[in-house]
Amino acid sequence: MPHATVLGAFLEGWRRVLGAPALTASLLAATWWLSMPLTVALQSTLEPRYGTTFDTPLDPGATTVAAERARELGRMIDRELGFFGSPAAVSEWLSLDPLNPVIAGAASASVAFWLFVSGGILDRVARARPVGTAAFFAACGVFFVRFLRLAVLIGAAYFVLFRWVYPFLFETLFSLFTSDQATESSALRVRAVLYVIFAVGLMFVGVIADFAKVRAVVEDRRGMLGALAASIRFVRRRPLRVLGLYLLNLFTVVVILRLWVQAEPPPDAPGWLGFLLLLLYLVARIWAKLGFMASEVAFFQGDLAHAEYTATPLPMWPDSPEAEAMENLKAQGQRP
Repeated sequence: MPHATVLGAFLEGWRRVLGAPALTASLLAATWWLSMPLTVALQSTLEPRYGTTFDTPLDPGATTVAAERARELGRMIDRELGFFGSPAAVSEWLSLDPLNPVIAGAASASVAFWLFVSGGILDRVARARPVGTAAFFAACGVFFVRFLRLAVLIGAAYFVLFRWVYPFLFETLFSLFTSDQATESSALRVRAVLYVIFAVGLMFVGVIADFAKVRAVVEDRRGMLGALAASIRFVRRRPLRVLGLYLLNLFTVVVILRLWVQAEPPPDAPGWLGFLLLLLYLVARIWAKLGFMASEVAFFQGDLAHAEYTATPLPMWPDSPEAEAMENLKAQGQRP
C-alpha cells in the first residue's frame, strides 16, 4: 500500500471538514453558547469600573486594574470561543490566584464538551459521509468513557511536564547557562532554545494523544493503554511525516489568527460588521480544529488502515422481538 502524503492527508482532511456543514453549524452554536458565561464575566468586570455608557471620569489606577482583568478574561474568551484550549493555556489560567469561578466553570464545561463530542467527530470524519444525529451521538457516548480514561493518562504526562520539566528547564538549566552571560541577548537565546525544547515535549504528548484517539475510534479499541502504545508505534515509524502534518496544521492556525488580527474591526465600526467578522473567525477556528482531527484520521487511514476497520459499524436500533422471530424463521426456511 502506498504511503499517505502529508499534503494529501491535509487536503483530504479539509475536504471532509468542508463536506460536513451540519457538524460545523452545530459546533458553532455550541461554541457561542459556551462562551456566554465568559462574556458575562467580562461585562461584570468592566461595568463596576466604567459603567455601561463609559461617560464617567476614569481613575488611572482603576483603569489599569480593570484593563488588565479585561485582557485576562478576553484571552480566555478567545480560547474558549475557538475551542483551542491547550495544556499551556490551561496551565496559565490554573496558576491564577484566586481562580475566577466563572472561568473555571466555563473552561471545565468546554473541556467536558470537547471530550464528549470528539468520538463522534472522529467517527464522522473517518466515514467521510453523513451519519445522522443518532449515530453521531451514539459514537460520542461509546468513546466518552474511553477518552476519559485516556485523559487521565495524558493528563499525568502533562502534569510531569509542567510540574517538573518546566521548572528544571527555566529555573535550573536557565540559571546554569546564564550565570556567566554578560549580555541580555545571550540570555534570550538560551531561553528561546529552552522554549523550543519544552514545545517539542508538549507537541510530542499532543500528537501521541491525538493518534491514540484516532486509533481508538478507527480500530474500535477499548483499551486506552493499548491505543497509546499503538499511537507511539505509529508515530515512531514515520516521525518526519507526522511532524510535517502537525506543522502544516499549526501553520493554518497561525494564518487564521493573523488574519483575525488584521481584519479585527476598529471600535467605531458598525455592530453588524464586527458580528460578521467574529462569526467568520469562529467558523475558521472551528474548521482549523476539525482540520487537525480530520487530517490525522485521513493520514492514518491512508497509511495503515484498511477496509476492515476504517470505522466502527453504524449503530442500528434493534428490531422488535416479533420481527426478530420472523427473521429467524425466514433464515431457517420456514414460513412465519
